[in-house]
Amino acid sequence: MTNSSTIRIAILDDHQIVIDGLKLLLSSHKQFEIVAESTNGFEILEILEGIPVDILLTDVMMPQIDGFEVAMRVKEAFPTIKVVALTMNGEGMLVDKMLEQAEIAGYLLKTIDRNELVQALESIQKGTRYFSNEVMDELELYQKIKKENESIHLTSREIEIIKCIANNMSNKQIADSLFISERTVETHRKNIFRKTDIHTAIGLIEFAKKRQII
Repeated sequence: MTNSSTIRIAILDDHQIVIDGLKLLLSSHKQFEIVAESTNGFEILEILEGIPVDILLTDVMMPQIDGFEVAMRVKEAFPTIKVVALTMNGEGMLVDKMLEQAEIAGYLLKTIDRNELVQALESIQKGTRYFSNEVMDELELYQKIKKENESIHLTSREIEIIKCIANNMSNKQIADSLFISERTVETHRKNIFRKTDIHTAIGLIEFAKKRQII
């Protein structure tokens, strides 16, 4: 019989060895009960329909269906389940996306030790979001850059064109790719250079890399 204070954990990772490692790390802590595990995102969603789960630990980069899509589906179908991303990469853009759109409860690096993992899960169960320090640093940097980008007021079309320029595409190639005229492309280029106060393609590419546009 499950104790009312038990934290019921489900684990999703496309590598069984990672699942086994997490189970081993948590096995000596009686407050945790691993109630479900899977190496397939579609399967874990089916499993969640049949058993109560408090926290879902999910890898982010997986085949078939990734952790972001799983988190979005869990948010919609099982809103009481707290989703925690567990990955090797704390890329700010991805963390921001999962936090804003999937409302994840935490984002942890797979390099964390047992003590931090336990602390994170206990905090998350109490309703506090938890992010590894490295992840938080990346998130804060990305959000700062994102705010700076928004202050320049680049449109989504202009960002598309910057990406095309970074791929060494000519105006004609950009026009064909985006189904617009060459004259429109040229107008966008002028606006981009004016907004960024940059006047060469090389300078624009360096700007875009620094601002994580490309």
